[in-house]
Amino acid sequence: MSAQSIDFVSNDLTIPNPDKPTPLFQPAEPWILLGFFGFVTLILMLLGGAGAKIVNFVFPAGCLGISYYLYFRHPILYNGFVWWLFFITPFLRRICDWRIGAFTQPSSSYILLSPFLASLVCLHTLYVNLPKTRENGSTPFVIAIAAIFYGYLIGIIYGKPVSTTVELLDWLPQVAFGYHLYVNWRRYPLHMQNIKRVFMWGILIMGVYGIYQYIVAPEWDRLWLVESGMISSAGSPYPFGMRVWSTMNSQGPYADYAVTGLLILLACQSWLVIPASIAGALSLLLSLVRAGWITLMAGVLVLLTSLSAKQKFRIFMGIVCMALVLIPLVTMEPFAKSVTARLETMTNLQEDGSAKARQGTYAILFDTAVSQIVGKGIGSFDTDGAPIVLLINLGWIGAIPYVGGLIFGSLLIFTTKTDARNLDFAVVRAIMVKSLLFLLTSSTMKGAQGLLLWGFLGMGMSQLKYQAYIKQQNYLKIYESAILEASQASHQSKEQAS
Repeated sequence: MSAQSIDFVSNDLTIPNPDKPTPLFQPAEPWILLGFFGFVTLILMLLGGAGAKIVNFVFPAGCLGISYYLYFRHPILYNGFVWWLFFITPFLRRICDWRIGAFTQPSSSYILLSPFLASLVCLHTLYVNLPKTRENGSTPFVIAIAAIFYGYLIGIIYGKPVSTTVELLDWLPQVAFGYHLYVNWRRYPLHMQNIKRVFMWGILIMGVYGIYQYIVAPEWDRLWLVESGMISSAGSPYPFGMRVWSTMNSQGPYADYAVTGLLILLACQSWLVIPASIAGALSLLLSLVRAGWITLMAGVLVLLTSLSAKQKFRIFMGIVCMALVLIPLVTMEPFAKSVTARLETMTNLQEDGSAKARQGTYAILFDTAVSQIVGKGIGSFDTDGAPIVLLINLGWIGAIPYVGGLIFGSLLIFTTKTDARNLDFAVVRAIMVKSLLFLLTSSTMKGAQGLLLWGFLGMGMSQLKYQAYIKQQNYLKIYESAILEASQASHQSKEQAS
């Protein structure tokens, strides 16, 4: 962040002015670099299969280098860059495969490492601040990171060093990123401003592309759907046959990000909010992810129970207006058939195939999971439902501190009293409720969805610390003002006496 965005200094802490928004595309230097990187990537793509093969290596290396530069020189842009990489990297990978003309196995698709390498850069924050863990209150993140390294060591002991090291990228960067956001709580207003802007544009672009994907079924998405084996879960490779996953890898992560974006939009003020909300909500419906629909309703309920009456009315009216647009759309073809059929399954889950399969998986694996004291190491097993995955991968030894850190941080966010008019914090609470509910359906504490869980945990805890500091400064100002007034009054009384 440039020095121009810092407005005032309080004691030893430099605090950004929350009332002064950062101009778009400023400062120019990093944006020129990002534009040049995007231009080079586009040119290589246009060169065909040979260029796409080069992108597979150049893109992750470039993302790592740019992330390193942004982290130290423009930290707010660094955060936005990480979010955007999680938004678009899977889409870019599919375009590469299409240009090459063949499906690339995930183990050979290095481009998929880009967002994880970028977020791994913020381990520098952990390195610098680890000795001050008790002082800065970052224990929830530190014990979760320690549990991940425990699972990593167990995986190596079981003789899987390469696969376990790759799997470490699926577990560690997300917690490190949340830690980074929390420790840098002084920048909280800038972080929140950046997240709103990123998700507002992100949901608009991903939502519009998701609708296009459903109607057109582009060749690159059809190639991915068939070759990845997702036909059984993500629909058929034809127009109006796909379950929307937009620019992401599958419909589950996309639904998680779409719900997060829709909740954030409730706290945004821009002309983009209406088109982004409509596109995001329609594409969420077309993803046919029931967990996304349910968690969105849960998040909205959390908002409506924790705000002032005026804010509740504004949000309620926004939801009503969006419903007036969406309901006619989803009750007519080509959208009605797939959405209505999926909605009907929510009233009869006992007859739903995916629900039965998930219940069967839990029944089979439950005894195995609860008997894991040491665990088998990260990456040893994956399935629907975080509790099973955590116990088998980390064992009770690793799962207890990992879950304990998550629960402790969440309790701080949910139990700390804040101003009822604080819409941003209410949105973070709603997102945390949504993310915790998603844990019941899939292992969303890792991968792209893990960034939502741990990232917004860091945002919630950082806001609490930021608000506590601002309140403390206000008390100090009142105290200093009272002392000054008393001193002036005493001086005046002495002058009058003399």
